[in-house]
Amino acid sequence: MEYLKKSTIPQGTSDEKLVNMAMSGNTLAFTTLVERHSNYVSGIASRFLMREEDTRDVVQDTFIRVWKHLANYDGRSLFTTWLYAIVFNLCLDRIRVKKRKPEISLTEEHMWRVNEHADATDPVYNIDSGSIARAIRSFSEELSKIQRHVFVLRDLHDLPVSEVCRLTGYDTDKVKANLYHARKFMREKLTRGGYL
Repeated sequence: MEYLKKSTIPQGTSDEKLVNMAMSGNTLAFTTLVERHSNYVSGIASRFLMREEDTRDVVQDTFIRVWKHLANYDGRSLFTTWLYAIVFNLCLDRIRVKKRKPEISLTEEHMWRVNEHADATDPVYNIDSGSIARAIRSFSEELSKIQRHVFVLRDLHDLPVSEVCRLTGYDTDKVKANLYHARKFMREKLTRGGYL
């Protein structure tokens, strides 16, 4: 069929347009969405899940769920925001099924990044050592479930507080309070351990 040819999808077509095309039966539009966002989804999943196999499974499950629920995307938020919520929930589901705590996949290339809301002079935001990364991963096991969630979303993914609230369902005060305690806990642990 003519509309399935790649040339019929102009380069730079918006995600929203691709979603509409996919819902109209254009499978190539959906393939384009998958190709465009596979690395994004994989990057998110790898930070929550320690095993590469789990990450691959979540990436696959994410796009299956996207395909099944395209009609639920209403365009009021960015497609990537909607996609992030799907990945996030699938990661939590997988963690619950395995009956293990969420693990932060921290390597030298997956460090905290200084963002517009962070104090760049605070040593907890200037981590670039593999040994510190391993320590943080170990210490994160001691955080509460809520603290771990907001810590990962806010400080590893640099999401604004408003987006953390939307993804977790927690209100602003709860997110900020738990983030404060998670950061304080990490700073104290790293200081006592001689990392800072």
